[in-house]
Order: sequence, then structure tokens, then C-alpha cells
Amino acid sequence: MKFVPLVWAALWRNRTESVLTLLALSVAFALFGTMIALNAAYERAIDDARMDRLIIACAFDCGAIPLGYREQLARVPHVTAVGGQLWLGGHEQDEQHPITVMFVDEGMRSAWPELPMSPADWRAFDANPSGIFLSREAAARRKVRTGDTVAVNTTFGSNRADGNPTWYFTVLGFMPDPPGWKSGAGTPAWNPDTIVGSLRYWENSAHLDERDIVNVMRVAVDRPEHAREVCREIEARFTNATPALYCVPARADAQEMADANINMRQISLGIGAAGLFMILFLCANGIAESVRERLPEFGVLKAMGYRDSHVALLVILEAAVPTLVAALIGVALAWEVDALIEHLALKGVIDMPEMRTSFAAFGWALAAALLIALVSAVAPLLRIRRMDVAAVITGR
Repeated sequence: MKFVPLVWAALWRNRTESVLTLLALSVAFALFGTMIALNAAYERAIDDARMDRLIIACAFDCGAIPLGYREQLARVPHVTAVGGQLWLGGHEQDEQHPITVMFVDEGMRSAWPELPMSPADWRAFDANPSGIFLSREAAARRKVRTGDTVAVNTTFGSNRADGNPTWYFTVLGFMPDPPGWKSGAGTPAWNPDTIVGSLRYWENSAHLDERDIVNVMRVAVDRPEHAREVCREIEARFTNATPALYCVPARADAQEMADANINMRQISLGIGAAGLFMILFLCANGIAESVRERLPEFGVLKAMGYRDSHVALLVILEAAVPTLVAALIGVALAWEVDALIEHLALKGVIDMPEMRTSFAAFGWALAAALLIALVSAVAPLLRIRRMDVAAVITGR
């Protein structure tokens, strides 16, 4: 406790400089915490995509796969389930409110069991094929309740057999947001949220020439290590078919999406490292300047009997206290930034995975603060250790 007054006096020796340094350190730690959370979000999105789930699409971007392929795919060795999905895109009251419904068939219960729908939800589809289930994100955007009617107005004319350009859906309930962020083939970039409908509704209502096709098929295999082997077999079997097929494991697809054009995982780590370097520079520069200005004071302390270890502890505390306080403020700011990003993603303003500043990030920030404080104090301590006490006190 005897060091507290000395540390406090040293920290407030230059109030303006101390406050500005604390603010700069806090912003740097906020940047560090946000980048750690962003990197973890991308890693979590990739980990949520399973290797034993395959995504089947047209090899040449035709967008339409015959439903008859299901039986052929089911006969491929190691395949345990096959399901199809099709997207219906349009808008609600106007074109400024886009909406996309993902139709799925019964095979998705086994081919994509990670889709967070319960057996009761699937039974609800049997009773009401024109129903839909919305993710929490989709429901929050539209402020709908169970029993409400959602209208989808198709943009390029009608694809219904009766010529009506509007599809009407009944909200049957809500479900958690599916695990894993958007993956290139499995979830189109223009689909901002998840709304699931029954493919039976499409099959019973669409133009005859638009039935019996889907945009994507999902395949479940018995073991993750068989995924690439099954993909090669599927592509080989359908090389000369019309359409030819492209196959990719869901995890590989998610990783490709995350790294497409800009590798956000590496960028986030790079920016986080830059934030740490800025913290180290600010802290080291501040403590070095403080010790340089106060060498006579340290000389007096040593002359009064303070051992080198006491002086070292004093300098380390002077470096650690503002750094730890800045770490706490920075992590709090990072939490607020993550909440803002989540809010903007919910509104559809930006397209990013869910970010959460975890307690692990909090621990990393504190550990980094302590390490930086120790590193920053090394050079000043060496200078104090080598100084001539008499010369410093007399000003020589």
C-alpha cells in the first residue's frame, strides 16, 4: 500500500497527457477486442459447417437441378440422405423490402438435420404446406407473429400456375438462426435471413415447367473422411449429364466463402496485432518519458533505502495500472461495438457473422496489458539500475 500514493502522484503528474494516453490505449484495446471477436466469429462460422454435409449445385451455374437426381445420388456409396432446396425471391410491400423463402423437401430432415426445425415443425408442414418458419433474425426484421400472413411478390412476373404474381404464406412459428454463416453455394449472398417453407407448396402451385427442380441439393455422408471421395464420385457420375454437378463439403464451402476476395480472418488478426503494437508503443513511450523526467526522484528514493526491487515494482505499477484500466475500458467498448454490428446485421445494413466478445477475449486483453506493461518497463528499469545516484541528485 505504501506505493499507492507514489503511483497515483506519478500518473497524475501531467493530467492532460495521462488522460489522452488512457483514451488512446482504450481505443487500441477496443480495436484489439473487436478484431479478436471478428476472427472468432469467422472461425465459429466455419466450425459450425460440417464436413460430412455436402452441397450439390450445377457445375456451370444453371441454377436448376432435376429432383430426379435424388434417387441417383442416394445410390452413391457412403451417402445416407439427400434433400433438395429451392429459393423463391421477391419483395414484400415494395422493392425496398426484399424477401427470400427457402423451400425444402422432406429429405432435408436427414440430409440437413442442423436446420433447427423440430419434428413438430415438420409435421406442421404436412398439415399446412403453405406455412413458413422464420429465424429469429428474420422475424425481428418483419415484426411478425404466429398466424400472420406474409406475401412475397415476385419481381419478374408470375411463376405460379394460376398467374398470380404473389405467393401467400402463413407464419407457423419461429426457429433459432441456423448454425454457420452464409456459405457460397448453400446460401446465396442476396439472402439476408432464413425463412423456410415446404417444397410441396411450390410443387403444387408453380408452373408445370418449373416443378420438379431445385437450386441446390444437400447430401449427408456416413463419415467426414468420406466427404471428398463422395464429391469426386458424384462429379464423375454427372460429368456428362445435363446439368453436370459440382460438389463441395459444407465446411470447405464456408471456408471458401469466408476467404473469398478478402480474407477477413487474416485481416482481423493483422489489425489486432497492429492495435497491440500501438498499445506497446504508447505505453513504452509514456513510461520512458515519465522515468526520464523523474530520475532525481528515483535517486532520492534509492538514497532513502529503497531497494532496486522496490523501485522496479513502482515503475511496473506505473505502467500496469493505466494499461489494465485501458484494457477494461477497451473490452467494454468492444462489447458495445459488437452489439452495434449485431444490430446492423439484424437490420440487413451489413452482412457479417454474429460477433460476441467472449470472456476469453477479456482474458487475452488483460494478459496482453500485463505483458505490455512488463515489456514497457524493461528499458526504463535498466536506465534506473545503471544510474549514478549522487550524480542524479546533484544534477551533474
